[in-house]
Amino acid sequence: MWLAIDIGNTNIHIGIFEDDVLHSSCSVKSEISRPLSENLEKILNPATLTKPQTVVISSVNPKVEVFVVEYIQKHFFVNPQFIGKDIPIPMPVLTDQPEKVGVDRLVSALAAFERTKSWTIVVDAGTAITIDVINNDGAFMGGIIASGMGISSKALHHFTALLPEITIKKPKSVLGKNTKDTINSGIYWGTVGMVSKLINMLCDELKCQPAIIATGGDMQLLAPEIPQITAVIPYLTLEGIKIVYKRNLASKIRN
Repeated sequence: MWLAIDIGNTNIHIGIFEDDVLHSSCSVKSEISRPLSENLEKILNPATLTKPQTVVISSVNPKVEVFVVEYIQKHFFVNPQFIGKDIPIPMPVLTDQPEKVGVDRLVSALAAFERTKSWTIVVDAGTAITIDVINNDGAFMGGIIASGMGISSKALHHFTALLPEITIKKPKSVLGKNTKDTINSGIYWGTVGMVSKLINMLCDELKCQPAIIATGGDMQLLAPEIPQITAVIPYLTLEGIKIVYKRNLASKIRN
């Protein structure tokens, strides 16, 4: 048994693997506080969970990763391996600064291409919304980064005197009749329109029709209104971590 852990800005996704099979998965909030410690203990309780042979981490949140690593070392006596640091990502990155591309974007792109084996666009709707392109040879071409719905709600609240911060849901109508509904409609339908338009623009620029793979915490909410999306894969990043880890393991065995 081994663990794959994806540490994001809002959530930590944990996958428990038996060889190549994802046995179970769950998520907790990426907040350095007592609830995080308690939630980790519920999921990764050394009294009930077999000691993992390996722990592989993909992280874009340095402060939280320190907390998670300390927990793993203290309770399981395992030193986690990091994707992109200890384990290279087997994917060409054709951008101006390859070293600055988020490791989460790369492992998700790798997992998506493993499914399609062709031109692919990955839409990840989380804290930020990323829209990334993988070419027909499996190389990461670049992408787009925009604010996620939660950030948009926080920004309206923090930079205006009277607007509240709200949780975004699918509106019952486009026309809002009160402050909360007008904010909700603007952010939700604005995000749907933005993502849909950007996908179309990328397809026109690429002069092909890629597979559109969606993932991320907000995608279940958005995907039904974005017809270009061909598949929604909730734990795409965990799949990517598995692929990177297994290929690196196979490479070491061959060598």
